[in-house]
Amino acid sequence: MEKITVVRQDSVVTVRLANPPLNMLTRPMMRELQDTFLGFAADRDVRAVVLAAEGDRAFCAGLDLNRRLDGSDGESVDRGPSPQELLDHGRLWRETQWAVRHCPVPVIAAVEGAAVGGGFGLVGVCDIIFASERARFGLTEINVGLLGGASKALRMLGPFKARKVFFTGELLPASELYRLGAVEEVTPPGEAEAQAAALARTLAQKSPIAMRLCKESIVRIEHMGLEEAYRTEQDYTVRLSTFNDAREAMAAWVEKREPHWTWT
Repeated sequence: MEKITVVRQDSVVTVRLANPPLNMLTRPMMRELQDTFLGFAADRDVRAVVLAAEGDRAFCAGLDLNRRLDGSDGESVDRGPSPQELLDHGRLWRETQWAVRHCPVPVIAAVEGAAVGGGFGLVGVCDIIFASERARFGLTEINVGLLGGASKALRMLGPFKARKVFFTGELLPASELYRLGAVEEVTPPGEAEAQAAALARTLAQKSPIAMRLCKESIVRIEHMGLEEAYRTEQDYTVRLSTFNDAREAMAAWVEKREPHWTWT
């Protein structure tokens, strides 16, 4: 992979955008991201993922508009747009985001610098966000004749702040997203990834079966009504209780010892 790097340390994987200085997204990068995150589903050894980026100027400044305007996006002759993508231009980017959103384990974003446009959207489909003091977030598409990911802004900022950001294209500091509850922690410059990795290691100690069912269930119920959501949660709890790992968790708690997970 040329524009995405993947580093594994024990059961935590760090995926980095590697297209500095702005880490702008090209179609090949989207394909790499999508393939990488889809691949985690079949890998039992992956228990948490950190999504970061090279450099400190930008986590991701969005889609590469220069490539978009001149029609070249780094595609090789043998891997051009599929017929579905030709008929639905936004398909690849949409499905790339869904691959991150539906990653079977928690995805923790580590944001240094700007996360704007597509970068904001990419952060918005992660589960938890750490951002440095120099991070900035926004949907600037209105300034370049496009529309951005208001759906993610509504999720992260609430309906009124999301409208202002969407209409104006203004950038918000990490401290404002922390105030609104979207960012878990604002870190000193250069420390977001380390803090994200520390939490990832903590999550990796949980039962891998429980964590995957936990992730699937919370994504599934997010936009349900209260009663339907709670019933769905109960169904997932029943599913989890059929596994030996669930019984091991309870036994370890009662016996005041560390659990031993067996993926059964």
